[in-house]
Amino acid sequence: MMRRLVLGSGGDGRAAVPVFWTAACFLLLWDLGARGLWGPEGRWAEITREMLRTGDFLHPTINGNPYFDKPLLTYWLVAVASAGIGRLNEWAVRIPSALSALAGLWGTLSLGRRLWSGEVARTAGWILLTSYGVLFWGRTGTADLENLAAVVLAVAWYWGRRDRLSFLTFLVFYLICFAGAQTKGLTAVAVPVLAVLPGHVRERRWRSLFTPAHLLALAAGAACYLFPFLYADMTRGGYRQSGLFLAFRENVLRYVRPFDHVKPFYVYLYYLPAFLLPWAPLFLAAVIGTALSLKSLDRSTRWLGAAVLLTFLFFSCSGSRRGYYILPLLPFCALMTAVFFTRPGYERLKRLGLGLQAALLILLAAAEVLSPALWPRLASGLGFVPPAGLRRLTPAVGLLAAAPWVLPRRLKGVLAGVTGADRRVAAAAAATAILMGGFFCGQQGALESLRTEKPFVRRLRRAAAGPPAREVAFYRAVSPKVLFYLDPPAPVRLLGGTDEVREFCRPGPRGKILVARREYLDELRPYLPEKVFDRPLLNETVHPWQDKGGRGWKGSEKWRGNLTAWGIPAAVEHLM
Repeated sequence: MMRRLVLGSGGDGRAAVPVFWTAACFLLLWDLGARGLWGPEGRWAEITREMLRTGDFLHPTINGNPYFDKPLLTYWLVAVASAGIGRLNEWAVRIPSALSALAGLWGTLSLGRRLWSGEVARTAGWILLTSYGVLFWGRTGTADLENLAAVVLAVAWYWGRRDRLSFLTFLVFYLICFAGAQTKGLTAVAVPVLAVLPGHVRERRWRSLFTPAHLLALAAGAACYLFPFLYADMTRGGYRQSGLFLAFRENVLRYVRPFDHVKPFYVYLYYLPAFLLPWAPLFLAAVIGTALSLKSLDRSTRWLGAAVLLTFLFFSCSGSRRGYYILPLLPFCALMTAVFFTRPGYERLKRLGLGLQAALLILLAAAEVLSPALWPRLASGLGFVPPAGLRRLTPAVGLLAAAPWVLPRRLKGVLAGVTGADRRVAAAAAATAILMGGFFCGQQGALESLRTEKPFVRRLRRAAAGPPAREVAFYRAVSPKVLFYLDPPAPVRLLGGTDEVREFCRPGPRGKILVARREYLDELRPYLPEKVFDRPLLNETVHPWQDKGGRGWKGSEKWRGNLTAWGIPAAVEHLM
């Protein structure tokens, strides 16, 4: 059995295929819906909830207000996922991203196998799968991994059909690109075009771009992209936003005349290695080695280097820059790393990269193993007390991650056969899979008990439902996550100023609940009845290390928390 596994790494790699895809499914799908919504996920969740509530899938809204900043397909995918599992929850919000990550991995493997070898493909696959950027955003309910998948699938399709540049070849290429553009933006078109352009120019194949087959395919793909926007505009009625105009603003205007997210042009020089962590040492070694060996590179590797450079410059030249914009470049960086470490030459540079990679992973494993000694310091210094599950899991993950480095040489050969990766990278791939899997599939879930927004909204929802039922209003702002968990049957009332607060507090036929963030307490104090203000109905729990304001508003423990809710009785005169 051991002999067959070792031979598997040097043959066609079929023994490693089920191992890789089992690991990929586990790392991307395990416990996917266990965590509450995070950051931007709230927008995707709430817009889809309102689409399902109203039956209008063409005019996205948040709390009834137009929000067409992103195309429609990304929300439709969440709606389809919710129909598949029977309800709209965190799992439904995230499953499109996770499946897109799997599709992006498949495209990367296909590209690596076609242009280089099965070993390159599998090595790149492990690097991409276990990179921070793919695991974090692949388990997050946004459109970024859908964008990445469209880019790499379009390029993989092109390389599979580059010798048959027919109408069908161009049409499928553009349909993939524009489908990606309907989830995130036109970078899903620009990046694949930039990626395949060097080969066309170098090999004088650019004339094919002016053939009727190409132009008709481009027109058909663009029409498929534009149709949802045009139909939404024709049927918008009182809807006050144009999706087509916002697509122009978000994709073209933001690039040439940015109105936000303005960061230095060199920002991706550290964002790209950060998203490739913990593989940054190998990637940086591959970049240096590829640059030093330009003249000796084969056609495919020269194309890859040019594609990475052009895409990097494309993002860097944009006036608007955010870290995750660079995510579509990760598959090509993983391939570049795998190609460099599987071809001969530059052995000293490779040893340096592998040594730094091993040192980083061993350091991370050691930190996890020694975590029991660190918890008391964190408790005394910051007040952080880890959940019991985190305390038990962390040392175990560290010990498992250290195991590949201490295996006998014979078993390291088995490890190479199991992973199908380059023998020198196999131990790092196994250790990284354990470390990243331990965090995203275990430790992150253990930390969920410390999050407080979702439990607060659940208590608020019960209080609003009664009996008796009470009207809920928010002062100045309400996050999409809060709306999603509150699940109101209609848009909630948003009070924009203190006059509206005074009006809201007047007697009415039923009780009311006013919710505000702690930053607005000073504004509300003069306008809420004293007995109401001093006796909040609900306060969001905040842990000591989270409370940057010390003891909270005016030094009182009862004001600890980001969100506060006050109950206002149906008859409020006696409290005035």
